[in-house]
Amino acid sequence: MDPFLGLLVLILGLGLLWSSDAWTRSTKLLATALVVLKPLAFVLFGVSGRMGSIEVLVLLAAGVALPVAAAIRLIRTARPTRTP
Repeated sequence: MDPFLGLLVLILGLGLLWSSDAWTRSTKLLATALVVLKPLAFVLFGVSGRMGSIEVLVLLAAGVALPVAAAIRLIRTARPTRTP
């Protein structure tokens, strides 16, 4: 997929997260950090030029585990929203 599309989806998702009243600020910060760490790690490893096969496997595993951990945290801490 196009990396710009992925970045757009990431920004849109974080915007929706932060505009919601269903979670506390600390939960939003944790979920944001967990989701943003993967692209940041790819950029840091890519710039340093130390991207071997082990690093790629670790980053791919983290790329699945970190967003899943964020989603589990958001599901467990969701509070009912007010209906208009």
